[in-house]
Amino acid sequence: MRDVAERAGVSVQTVSNLVNGREHEMTLETRERVTQAMIVLDYRPNATARGLRSQRTRALGFLVLDDDAKFLADPMTDMIMAGAGDVARENGYGMLIQSERFNGADDHLLRPLRESRVDGVLLYLSGEPNMRAALIRRVVEMGYPGVIFGESPDAQLASVTAANYEGAFQLASHLLEKGHRRIAFAAARTSWPQIEDRYSGYRAALQQAGIEPARELQLFRGRWDAAAGVELAEALLDLREPPTAIMAANDLLALGVMHAARARGLQVPGDLAISGFNDFAFSAFVEPSLTTVSLPVYDMGRAAAMALVDRLEGSEAVASQQFEVEVLLRGST
Repeated sequence: MRDVAERAGVSVQTVSNLVNGREHEMTLETRERVTQAMIVLDYRPNATARGLRSQRTRALGFLVLDDDAKFLADPMTDMIMAGAGDVARENGYGMLIQSERFNGADDHLLRPLRESRVDGVLLYLSGEPNMRAALIRRVVEMGYPGVIFGESPDAQLASVTAANYEGAFQLASHLLEKGHRRIAFAAARTSWPQIEDRYSGYRAALQQAGIEPARELQLFRGRWDAAAGVELAEALLDLREPPTAIMAANDLLALGVMHAARARGLQVPGDLAISGFNDFAFSAFVEPSLTTVSLPVYDMGRAAAMALVDRLEGSEAVASQQFEVEVLLRGST
């Protein structure tokens, strides 16, 4: 505050007045000078301790990088947050959710860290791998303990993952055993580390069977919802040689694929086999019931938050945890 006051040519009390919302005690010109000085010096007031980093906030930051406007409605995000939130309240912590789209990732997503409003962070990041890695490096540089959902590129941060690659490999292998050779992979445009693993598992299973996945059978477009699943299915089914099976990268997309198939009079699984991923609550109750891969998402949220709390409390935290998945073979394949 002294630096800001010196640059703006005002008293420290004037800066304090602005920081604490007492703008009526100064002229518009003074307010603009102080604001400009704060911008130039990159000064942000500490919301909890006014710069005293040694003071604990008893808050965990849940940082979500997701371009989707409806990110909080996603069932996987919802369950991960539920698990983390339960651990936070059981241990006397609050949980601050900070989200941002890709174009404001570095500045806005990390604001709670710059303002010392949290003790540590849980990182749930989508987007291109290079962008995710850059954000993770920034967290490490700022000295905050953190846990990443997905493989950690930095040994200083713990990670919580699921066996997405293995689940997709087993699912594709099941379709191959059923006699399918033109197997499509349908995913939304936004890249997530777990989706990258599922895609790799799909490709590996086909290649092991001596099949190079056709480029037109690998689609990444739209959002993570059922409507996008309809669009993906229509594009695939319009091909001169359409697939006989579609692996949707999550259950919401699979629901849209199933709807599109029925609209064309196709029998599932007789004419088209369909699978999903995640085992969302509705998956067992659609007709036919959806073949999918079950992930312990709530438990993953709990594990990540517990690892972070353990580190904050001085206990020995697990550096990396990978959860097993279960392939659920149901009526749609």
